[in-house]
Amino acid sequence: MSHKNIKSLRPIDTGEDVFLPSTKLAWVSIFIVFLASLLPWRNWSAAPDVLLVVIAFWCMHSTKGVGLILAFVMGILMDVHDTSVLGRYALYYVLVIYSVMMMRRHMIQFSVLAHFTVMLPVFVLAAIPGRFFEAWLAGIWSGWGWLWSGVFTALLWFIVDLLFKFLSRPTVDSNGLE
Repeated sequence: MSHKNIKSLRPIDTGEDVFLPSTKLAWVSIFIVFLASLLPWRNWSAAPDVLLVVIAFWCMHSTKGVGLILAFVMGILMDVHDTSVLGRYALYYVLVIYSVMMMRRHMIQFSVLAHFTVMLPVFVLAAIPGRFFEAWLAGIWSGWGWLWSGVFTALLWFIVDLLFKFLSRPTVDSNGLE
């Protein structure tokens, strides 16, 4: 096969369901969700971690600059904001984003329902080391209510997927041009 023939290859499926993420949308949404995460609604033990879902979503879609460093920095900022054990959220965020990065090539090929089934155990299991460490340092177990946070966080994947794919759609004018 010659070099010229390789350049002429095109993907089989060029349907309109191809998702092309916008870097600007990603960073604006991360900033807005970060600001929303500073509100006191997060004090509920079962509150979903919206910031983590948004970071994980953009990381899965290989958005430039969204990765482990961003996860660590945002985790440290959430630790400082919540005055929790320094590093608990950072560890949680890094474990989730690392898992997403390891599964990204496979996950991207499947539906949002498959993403939910893969991310549910990730959101629940990644929280365990930080929760156990915090309980060990405090000398008191806070209960199992935090497991609901992982479930609600995974359920948010549906909403985040729908919202960002809707906002990333190319606009079509009356002539049918983008």
